[in-house]
Amino acid sequence: MNTEIVVERIELLAKNNGISKTKALTQSGAGKDFIANIKKGQTPSIAKLQKIAEYFGVSVDYLLGTDAGDVVSSGSNNNIQNGNNNNIEITACDYDINEKKLIEKFRELDYDEQIQLMAEVIERVKGKETE
Repeated sequence: MNTEIVVERIELLAKNNGISKTKALTQSGAGKDFIANIKKGQTPSIAKLQKIAEYFGVSVDYLLGTDAGDVVSSGSNNNIQNGNNNNIEITACDYDINEKKLIEKFRELDYDEQIQLMAEVIERVKGKETE
């Protein structure tokens, strides 16, 4: 894992969103010392990388530098500055209108409801895989 790329990507994402990297790391749940720990030689956990990726709306692969163009969504991330990244604009992707509506409804749920729904979806997908 090239930790220099991880640090560069986090710094770039924070800068592009008009937020300090410390604030972004704190709000994402990764912890304000995330970058300092990397620079001390600690390997970042996948769980913390996932928190940062979700916060900024990018993939873990993007943070790791393994897929430079793998950004989940784009547009103005002004909501990140307020600690709310639920309203990042859904841009032209391979979404059909029903998928876009589903995502919009999902974003209307509070955090605990989102987590519960994701857990239920994961269980259903796992059940289908074993059939």
